[in-house]
Amino acid sequence: MNVSGVDYTFFAVSDMRISLAFYRDLLGIPLARLILDGTWAEFEMNPGALVLGHDDSFTRPGGGVIALAVDDAEAALEELKRAGVRVYWDFEETPVCFMAIIEDPDGNRVIIHQRKGGEGVC
Repeated sequence: MNVSGVDYTFFAVSDMRISLAFYRDLLGIPLARLILDGTWAEFEMNPGALVLGHDDSFTRPGGGVIALAVDDAEAALEELKRAGVRVYWDFEETPVCFMAIIEDPDGNRVIIHQRKGGEGVC
């Protein structure tokens, strides 16, 4: 087997309406499609995608992590704080990146991530 990359990151959510407002409206990620009677939402990003699922057949909410690339992690975090988003891990600088971790309405962790350039992701 040869794994070539990540096709999508999946989060189980408890309320699709609230999660759509968080990812689409607050974070500004364009919604590509909402299917299966509104229980499956796909946000196309390059590369890969973020998928939200709301149905008894999905895993419990709060178990996933995704890292979102931003141009200015510190400014993005301040904007999210002003919007009342829960911060799990405040802004930090590492040798290769700037980052912070927030939580979506279900407790899924979202890394706000800015690479310094070169190799490494933190």
